[in-house]
Amino acid sequence: MTKTIRVLLPLDSQDEQTFGLALAYTEKIATTAGVLDVILLTHTRAQLDGTGLSHFLGPAASKALTKGKTVNLAWGGKLRGETMKTMRYQARSSVVIAYYANESLLDFLDGLHGIAGVVAVPWVPGEADGWAARWNTHIHGQEKQPPKVLIDDPIVVQALETLTTIINLSTGLGHPRDKQMANEILRILRAKGHNDPSGTIKSWAISHNWSPSAASDLEALAKKVWSLKSKPSLSGFHDPEGRYERWKAGS
Repeated sequence: MTKTIRVLLPLDSQDEQTFGLALAYTEKIATTAGVLDVILLTHTRAQLDGTGLSHFLGPAASKALTKGKTVNLAWGGKLRGETMKTMRYQARSSVVIAYYANESLLDFLDGLHGIAGVVAVPWVPGEADGWAARWNTHIHGQEKQPPKVLIDDPIVVQALETLTTIINLSTGLGHPRDKQMANEILRILRAKGHNDPSGTIKSWAISHNWSPSAASDLEALAKKVWSLKSKPSLSGFHDPEGRYERWKAGS
């Protein structure tokens, strides 16, 4: 499967032109990827009825999507409505319009695989900025920018890359041994005076194949470690100095 194409529309979600742009981007992505399935992802099915979105869709399409039926798009695509509770693997080889998108909706999509494209229209301006930075997303109305460096401390990056290779990514920090390893690595970094990476560590982890839930656990652990009033003791850890020197050396 080719790389997922992601687009952010930082526009008024209550403006019909915004929805029209979302459909136009969807058609372009679908044509490029050679897919016909389009999913309109909202928080609840109720958002397809009695909202600005239902007005954009029109009564017939809104009613059909609410009942779980598909709607034919002018260019040949098939549109259906889904929520986080109803959509799972059927998102594969489809383009998703994430309408009224927020962090939880976008994290949910990042946990799925094989999606051809995502067009995100946030409910609140700025709510999808972290997601856009995570994936170097194309932002409507802006020139394409070089990928943003999520964590600019090379030693922290090397330590996290080491952690990523050690733990079981399918379970994240669910196993006590893996959580302890993450805790030790973060405490070593904190003890050595590195800045708190918790602001972007979740995005870094997701972009390095962590699941969104596991990345959130790592973020919470980092916040906990850097909230300690004093530098943590490393006396109970195995070879903290040697591990740190290896990270400094890039290994």
